[in-house]
Amino acid sequence: MARHTKFVLQNIPIQHKNQSLRMKKPYTTQDFTKHTVLTDDVYTYVSFFFDVHKKAMKFNDQQNKEKYGDPNQYKYNFYWKQSEIFYKSAKAIDVEASPVAAYYCMLNAAKAYISYTSESADDFVKDFGGHGILEDKDDAGNDLSTISIKHKDWGVFPLFASKLDEDFYNVWPNRNISYSLKTLLYNMAFIHRAYMMTYAEKSRTIDELFIPLERGTTPTFYKANDGKAYLVSKIDKRYFSPSATKIPSDYIRSFGETNYNVYSNNQFWLISSNNAKYNSGSVSSEIKELNAQYRKNYTYIKGNNRMWYLKRTQIQNDDVVNLSNMTLIMAAMHRISEIARYKPEQLRRLLQSKENWLLHEFITLALDQFLDELASEITHQEIMCTGVK
Repeated sequence: MARHTKFVLQNIPIQHKNQSLRMKKPYTTQDFTKHTVLTDDVYTYVSFFFDVHKKAMKFNDQQNKEKYGDPNQYKYNFYWKQSEIFYKSAKAIDVEASPVAAYYCMLNAAKAYISYTSESADDFVKDFGGHGILEDKDDAGNDLSTISIKHKDWGVFPLFASKLDEDFYNVWPNRNISYSLKTLLYNMAFIHRAYMMTYAEKSRTIDELFIPLERGTTPTFYKANDGKAYLVSKIDKRYFSPSATKIPSDYIRSFGETNYNVYSNNQFWLISSNNAKYNSGSVSSEIKELNAQYRKNYTYIKGNNRMWYLKRTQIQNDDVVNLSNMTLIMAAMHRISEIARYKPEQLRRLLQSKENWLLHEFITLALDQFLDELASEITHQEIMCTGVK
């Protein structure tokens, strides 16, 4: 009878350039070679990054060149500066008006990202002519569950969202599909506690959507005794009951049964089902692909400490929307900004309702969360507040 060797991870994570090889904030592409950037001003840092990593703007299509003129007018650093101006305005005005400035801050930041990551201005110049997102005119508008958002087939929003998630049009197909504000807010970890407390009822339970990792940890690569690299997530066991000795099976299923295995030596560690080749001294393309594949399952909350969460992407709940946090935030802020502009009495009513705290938390926190994520996405680097290693 053949002997089977027990699967064992090495005691310490894989090291690369004197740091543990781990998942970081960038959503699509991560630079594994760079150390964490420490700054309290993402606008200044990203502007510096743009200056160091300059990119020429051009039109390849002669018709676009004749129609739209100088391609440099669509340059990324111009939109980034516009975003900063709107950011300062949003922070200076009251919550009843700030969503308008906050949305335009996000819009210009998204344009900067699109401009910088596109091969030429031909790829986006037509889309820059519209927002690409709109209200559902059939809404009753009485509460967050009856205020919905649709998107068009063109415009800044769908272009931005599809750059972040290749399957965007599969998850949110067309303008006939709408999501309510309540649904979008349910899918944001940074306000999830406020959401749960807002809608808690004795007669009805709400599925917790985000499970915390141990404070200060992120998914990290470990080498196993089979010579392969695996992504390991250390789940915070304090989330479960004091008597729990392992992650409950229904949670494992909600993460995607084919995505993870429980580590036999620690029942609160999840190991990626897929693995990657590990080449000592370098980061293999397989490790990069594995990181990108699993990154979509995680989210984090901006703060002075690393607070990462595993999303229950496969939970049986129609309100789960598996898209980038940036996409969801921008969609929600656009809709709230429309209400602030055109129906301020409706916003006042919402801010006086039982959903007041949840809505206030979103308006107050969403902009900084969005910019933190987008700055990391633009630079491919992890950006943290000063004083954090």
